[in-house]
Order: sequence, then C-alpha cells, then structure tokens
Amino acid sequence: MTEFSASAFTLVICAAALLSSAEGIPRPLHLRCECIKTHSEPTVPTNRILSLRVIPAGPHCKNEEIIARMKKGSMCLDPAKAWVISLKEKFNNRSVNHLKSN
Repeated sequence: MTEFSASAFTLVICAAALLSSAEGIPRPLHLRCECIKTHSEPTVPTNRILSLRVIPAGPHCKNEEIIARMKKGSMCLDPAKAWVISLKEKFNNRSVNHLKSN
C-alpha cells in the first residue's frame, strides 16, 4: 500500500507541475456581449477616438459591437447609427491606407 501511495503522490506532483505552467493555457473566451449599453447621441468627435474595435456578431453575441478607445477610457457605440457607420468606414480607410503606404 505504501508503494502505491508514493507512486500516486509522485503522479499528482508531476500533474500539478505540468498544469501550473503558463504555456498551453488557452485565452478565456467571452461567451457574452461585451457592450451592455451603447452610446448613440451626441456624436463623438473623430479626433477624440484613438482606435475602434469591431466585434462581429456571432455565437457570443447576436449584435455587432463597436468599441471606441479614447484617452480617458472606452465606450461602446451604437452600430445602427449613421454617424457610427461613417466613423467605422473612416477608420477602415485609415487602416487600408496605412497598410498600402508600408
């Protein structure tokens, strides 16, 4: 019985060591919408927005989500509003032009 306990203890220690390493740990999946509330009015000036993150609709959320990052935090924008659609197009054009120039 002692032999079995020592073997089991060794196996548990090896398993714990393998599981505790940072490699191979998958990034957590967000299985819900990130935007609880969206901002629709008044419009946010383009020069205040540092970046836009567009998350397409999928199994995690039925809505497309647009998150604007600014110097003082982030804000979810209403993807149905005309000014948000044009803002998204401006940022897409900036990205395409930036890629073409490099």
